[in-house]
Amino acid sequence: MKIQKLTLLFGLASLLVFSSCVSNKKFNELMDEKDSIASQLQSANDRLSNMEGEMANLKERTDNLQSERDRLSSDLQRSNQEKEDIRRATAANEARLSALNEELAKAFMVFEKSGMEVHERNGKFYLVVEDGIKYRSASTALSRRDMNVVEAMADLLKNNSEMHLIVEGHTDDVPISTEVYRDNWDLSVARSTRVIRQLVRLGVNPSQLTAAGAAEFQPFATENPRSSATRAENRRTEFILIPNMGGVYKIYKDN
Repeated sequence: MKIQKLTLLFGLASLLVFSSCVSNKKFNELMDEKDSIASQLQSANDRLSNMEGEMANLKERTDNLQSERDRLSSDLQRSNQEKEDIRRATAANEARLSALNEELAKAFMVFEKSGMEVHERNGKFYLVVEDGIKYRSASTALSRRDMNVVEAMADLLKNNSEMHLIVEGHTDDVPISTEVYRDNWDLSVARSTRVIRQLVRLGVNPSQLTAAGAAEFQPFATENPRSSATRAENRRTEFILIPNMGGVYKIYKDN
């Protein structure tokens, strides 16, 4: 009987020890599983944090790209507007130039009908008449032939009230010093004003005329300058056309 009790007690003790071993093992397994889950959770949180950072970077890049796109779109609109403005300005200038060309063509036609030609010399436009106004030495007198030139010029000016001429007197290279003309400057201007007074007497508006003198310093003939023929050629009065540059200046200012 005693032996049976001892056996029973031993069995119960063994069962308790075995149960204790099983519980510790299970506990350790659960702890290991908990640590693994915690590690996985931390890893997931780290990945989530990284993804949130990447998303923030992508959003910033998207915003920057949108801003750049808006800037480029604005630049393109401004460039297109500038291109259109230039096209319109160019078309307007071409129209003005075309109108100026028509005016010049009409002006030259007027001169041709009057038996005159326009010659460009030293940047100036000279109205040239066959056998222009010439003078005897130290004289301002106009011959009948000279008056024919003056009368033709008067008709041209009266028929073209917008025209403006510089009447420019010239002398030869022979010095002069008299009670009337102190030097060739005086003589050249006197030749100019003599012609201008005749033009005004014939009905030309004085506002269309400007007097000028160049003395002997702008000779027309230069070959053998001391010869009587060369000096006679240089004693003259010329008519310089003053073109209306208003249209050209406007084109320049617009550009």
